[in-house]
Amino acid sequence: MERQPKEDPRLRMQGCMLSLITGPGTLLGLETVQDCMKDDLLRPFLGQALLKEIMPSMGLGREVLDPLAIEVCRDMEDTRVTQPLALLLPSAVRAWEANALPLLLAFQAREERIPACLCMSLAALAMLLAGARRRPDGTYACLINGREGALSGDEEILSSFARMSCDMPPEAFSYAVLSDRAIWDRDLRQVPGLEDALSAQLQDLQLLGLAAALDKARLAAEAE
Repeated sequence: MERQPKEDPRLRMQGCMLSLITGPGTLLGLETVQDCMKDDLLRPFLGQALLKEIMPSMGLGREVLDPLAIEVCRDMEDTRVTQPLALLLPSAVRAWEANALPLLLAFQAREERIPACLCMSLAALAMLLAGARRRPDGTYACLINGREGALSGDEEILSSFARMSCDMPPEAFSYAVLSDRAIWDRDLRQVPGLEDALSAQLQDLQLLGLAAALDKARLAAEAE
């Protein structure tokens, strides 16, 4: 099993939850973490991810995790401290790698399958960044709900995603995302089942749309 980082479990939980909503929340046109927590689509998606995938993969008992989950959700809902998604986006890939990936690996090692919501968060992030295009001034942008939105962050990561397309065949898309060592420090195709799971969810996003794909992942997690 992937060794979990020995850091504050509250920070690990919150970091993973923020990583889960950055991609889909941005694609939905939401502006803040608080908007995501109030959204009728994202809130139940995040709830199932927390209960069925994040908490069981943290290696701690419910007596520790349940109070932490309440605290983290309360903080993310707190409208007195605005958390814009635009501030999370530049580090979204590195944050997903640091926070969500270890829990995905722990879940896969334990259950021998890929957690639906954790994987969907990566699929949504990939769909968002694969629309990135380099502008004449050297900055990057992508289309969000038909409007151009500026992207910032790791130049190498954005350059890699700019070579992809959100409408490319899902098998090729999954291969491109997971195998690129400029994005990750390893070849994530080596994680059993991840390439096929990501491909299936990218296909859901392409054919069903974001709302239906997120709900499908939520229902899969609920049944886990």
